[in-house]
Amino acid sequence: MPAKKSNKRKGMNQEQEVAKKNKNPQLSKSQKRKLKKLEGKLNETSTVDLGKASNFLDFPLLRPPTTPTVVHVSRPDEVEKKRKDLPIIMMEQEIMEAINEHSTVIICGETGCGKTTQVPQFLYEAGYGSNHSVVRNGVIGVTQPRRIAVLATARRVAFELGLHLGKEVGFQVRHDKRIGDNCSIKFMTDGILLREVQTDILLKRYSVIILDEAHERSVNTDILIGMLSRVIQLRQKKYEQQQKMVLSGQSLSPENMIFPLKLVLMSATLRVEDFISERRLFHDPPPVINVPTRQFEVTAHFSKRTETVDYIGQAYKQVMSIHKRLPQGGILVFVTGQREVEYLCQKLRKASTELIANTAKGRVGDEVPAMSEMVSIEGVDMKDIDEAFEIQGNLIDQQTERFGSHDEDVPDSVENESDVSYDSGSESEVEIVGDEVDIEDAKTSENDVVGVLREKSSLVALKSAFEALAGENASECKSEGKQIPSMPEESPEQYKNSMEKKTVGDKGLFTSALRVMPLYAMLPAVAQLHVFDEVKEGERLVVVATNVAETSLTIPGIKYVVDTGREKVKNYNSSNGMEAYEVQWISKASADQRKGRAGRTGPGHCYRLYSSAVYNNILPDFSCAEISKVPVDSIVLVLKSMHIDKVEKFPFPTPPEAAALVEAERCLKTLEALDNTGRLTSLGKAMACYPMSPRHSRMLLTAIQITRKMKDHDTANLVLGYAVATAAALSFSNAFLKHFEGSHTDSNGSEQDGRSSSLGSNKILDKQEKIKKKKLRETTKLSRARFSNSTSDTLTVAYALHCFELSTSPVGFCHENGLHLKTMEEMSKLRRQLLQLVFNHHVHELEQGFSWTHGTVEDVEQAWRVLSSKRSTLLNVEDILGQAICAGWVDRVAKRIRGNSGSLEGDRKASAVRYQACMVKETVFLHRRSSLSNSAPEFLVYSELLHTKRPYMHGATSIKPEWLAKYGVSLCSFSTVEDRKPEYDPQTDQLYRWVIPTFGPHLWRLPAQSMPISSDEDRLKVCAKFPELIHSLKQIKRGVKDQKLKG
Repeated sequence: MPAKKSNKRKGMNQEQEVAKKNKNPQLSKSQKRKLKKLEGKLNETSTVDLGKASNFLDFPLLRPPTTPTVVHVSRPDEVEKKRKDLPIIMMEQEIMEAINEHSTVIICGETGCGKTTQVPQFLYEAGYGSNHSVVRNGVIGVTQPRRIAVLATARRVAFELGLHLGKEVGFQVRHDKRIGDNCSIKFMTDGILLREVQTDILLKRYSVIILDEAHERSVNTDILIGMLSRVIQLRQKKYEQQQKMVLSGQSLSPENMIFPLKLVLMSATLRVEDFISERRLFHDPPPVINVPTRQFEVTAHFSKRTETVDYIGQAYKQVMSIHKRLPQGGILVFVTGQREVEYLCQKLRKASTELIANTAKGRVGDEVPAMSEMVSIEGVDMKDIDEAFEIQGNLIDQQTERFGSHDEDVPDSVENESDVSYDSGSESEVEIVGDEVDIEDAKTSENDVVGVLREKSSLVALKSAFEALAGENASECKSEGKQIPSMPEESPEQYKNSMEKKTVGDKGLFTSALRVMPLYAMLPAVAQLHVFDEVKEGERLVVVATNVAETSLTIPGIKYVVDTGREKVKNYNSSNGMEAYEVQWISKASADQRKGRAGRTGPGHCYRLYSSAVYNNILPDFSCAEISKVPVDSIVLVLKSMHIDKVEKFPFPTPPEAAALVEAERCLKTLEALDNTGRLTSLGKAMACYPMSPRHSRMLLTAIQITRKMKDHDTANLVLGYAVATAAALSFSNAFLKHFEGSHTDSNGSEQDGRSSSLGSNKILDKQEKIKKKKLRETTKLSRARFSNSTSDTLTVAYALHCFELSTSPVGFCHENGLHLKTMEEMSKLRRQLLQLVFNHHVHELEQGFSWTHGTVEDVEQAWRVLSSKRSTLLNVEDILGQAICAGWVDRVAKRIRGNSGSLEGDRKASAVRYQACMVKETVFLHRRSSLSNSAPEFLVYSELLHTKRPYMHGATSIKPEWLAKYGVSLCSFSTVEDRKPEYDPQTDQLYRWVIPTFGPHLWRLPAQSMPISSDEDRLKVCAKFPELIHSLKQIKRGVKDQKLKG
């Protein structure tokens, strides 16, 4: 230990000596000659990598000091023991040498290898983020794509290093920030770092940036990779210039010194080709370090046939088969979305309770189980979670046929008729559909299992049992990689004792209870964390999850993975602005990630509910980057605000399509963020200051512009309060809870009852489910009516948010009114954040005309809390907010088509109001649950056009036709009303003429209105036609007077 302290002191002294010499450089003659030669090279070419210490071996004054500052860390014994088991620990030297020698390094390692928690610690111990190092004293910045990962990683790293969370180790996410003055390591979301780049392009406060989960290819991460590739070059160029200044005898203060920035990209897959092959990103391909994963053997089993419709029913049968016939171990099931998660959880809970009940009656195995008791978790009743609502939208046709009460525009009378299951067969079926080998043949009794494990042929016998479960015999089993274990982790005696507890009679079936837990993005945080709780003895954990469980979380105890092979993605069509949720095949990389979940704590098995032919021939190697699935108008605005005018030349790892960039520029010009030449306007600069989409910021800034002319401060403050709340409401999907119905459809699209009628308990429980769902429907209907605003869906949600914040019990309020608690909480936080930004930007010299001039934050909050009792005032506020919403979505306008639509599906009839959208050729529909469904205004704007069975408008707001000519000038053409005399306004000294606007490609005729005559030539023509106006116009008078003086 004393030796290490001595090294540390020696390293510090050497750095101080180098810094001292830099102020008074003394070069030998040979060094001066070599320096002159090197300077010549630097002048001739810019390819010298100043980040490489090897380029400066002959010039210690020019070379960045490489003597490391050692930071000693004292970790608890338990931490040291766990760290030794991480594969990345053995590669610390290789990783640090690569980082020291190169400006950019890529680290590839499967989830669980330790890269997320250990690489920041490697850097910290090497002196990065230390105040004792001249070169490395900048903060270690670490980004994660998700907030939960930021918080969890920051806590873990702080614990392992023995540092204080919020001081030496800090974190920042939206709505939460804890960073100390002497912060060495900062964890944040990628969006936070992107905002920092906008304000400080050089990122001077950082010495190294780590972009974790780069393989997910989120939009923010892709932009950051492109930006940082340029920041690295700028930092090196600045460093080069400073070193030349030092060599010429100039001195620089330490706070102004800039050193090369290091970039570390960390990926859980080997998809790095986009990073190393794109020459616009990195001139020299960065080194790639592959970290071997110390994972237990996992065998993958493919189905003989691929179920294309009822894969949820298939997953259910697979889980129950595993539970009844295989040794203990957690089961992780991957499905596509929240609805499927909740449906399968409900079905498995029923099965668990029925299995136990049948066991007590001595008839295990004859019938498949039904209902289980709900699991209650701190403050979150699983029954409430079961009442799923539509956050991410609807599935494609085959999904809506199974789950689709919201997708189809069905009257309430039809919805209340029945609640049905959607299994492809009865619940008594336990074998996999299409299996040629009956799983009953693979069963063994208690004694047979133990005996087999003791025989030499135990591996073959046990393997054949697993293969039979997967639906394939030994010769047909398509397993990948390594073999399954020859016996469980326990000894044969322990295993026999375990089996005795879990079997009944000579059936050899497990009868333990299932602890079924859902896991998806919109699940409350407290419920998400409960997947990590210790499982009680005698229970088996089953986690039904979306793809959030692929890489972000490692759930302990998982030995079996059931992979449906699907995921739900939201695809965007840039040509018409229409979005659609589609269930599609995952990539091979995702399939391998899912498979790896079963091998974290012991040998495992992955049951893929698709054939090997599908895996080999249909699944793509990797998923598409997110940037190809979303609108890029926000990206273009951000880059333009950073003076990157030619966005198409930006070094994206995966460039967006040219058509998407063209559409983005068209959108920004419509919103008046860009001028006709594509350059940022003053309004565009103000819009770029807000961390939300251009449409939302345009709406908010329009409300601010309108209220600047108001003299009533109280009303103005109320407008801002509601404008900010509206922007927050538009940033989230529907907050109203929506019941889900698990409906099965046959090939003809008609619904069938797939429940087992032989179980009396099922009938009782099904009746209870009907009552519960009916009650939820009534609650939701009353809730919508209570908050409904007949002019806007968005203002309906904004008013619900207002009442939510005023309630004394937010949890009870959401339960009583059918609102989703997590969504309302996030919406409330965003409202407060946006309000603070309005006033912060006012302080930071926002463009003139877009800063707030009425009162303070407290005044706005007070106006927001106390609504005026005067209806006229509220109507005035609604009118201003309607204009603001129109300004933000002026190109998403729809005009009503008189008459109702026809039938939906089969015998179901419903009235859905038809509209013609501005930018879409096909007819679109106003959903019957919209607040505007009764009034069905002539014109409206919508925030989202989502295609399920039909294209439905979401977030609709009624607008006045004259607003379109005011806020959508670029989409209008104007014809002058010749027979109407122009008017003169003495206050503005302006002439106004009457015009008839036509809007959009459909040439909708708008009401005649007066517009100022801006052209001098046009004004003269008007005065020539109406001579009496020339005496009123001051500008003309001044012009005539000036001409006389000149003459």
